[in-house]
Amino acid sequence: MAASISREVLIAVRPDALFDVIVDYDRYPQFVPSVKQCRADRRADATDVEYVVDLGIKTIRYTLRHHEQRPSLVRWELVAGDWMKLSNGSWELSEEGGQTRARYTVEVQIAKPPLVPQVVVDRVTDELTRVQLPRTLAAFKARAESLRPAGTP
Repeated sequence: MAASISREVLIAVRPDALFDVIVDYDRYPQFVPSVKQCRADRRADATDVEYVVDLGIKTIRYTLRHHEQRPSLVRWELVAGDWMKLSNGSWELSEEGGQTRARYTVEVQIAKPPLVPQVVVDRVTDELTRVQLPRTLAAFKARAESLRPAGTP
């Protein structure tokens, strides 16, 4: 069963500055706690990004295809991955009083490998949606605001 979740956060930078942080995939291991490795392959129409994510209870590897519409939208879908059956999502950015309202939406479904109890699959899904999502949003907010030039909103 797929889990869908959406959250909003207000970030004290303009949308183009946050967009730059979001599409700098190779730097995710520097500031997103669960991302241990990230490698982007840019093409004209999309960017495939291979992730290695440590969830504490399980480390998973997967590839997402990202589509970018500067400065307001980054959306993705799953290309391949161990344990991942579905991973679709987006960042929607809108300016609000010199800041950015960022809406992060993700739908994930973990594939149940043979011989793995359903309770483990449920814990991985819960970790991705309930625990990692707030940490991820906080990490992007902190990163974008730390890169903001002095004297800018």
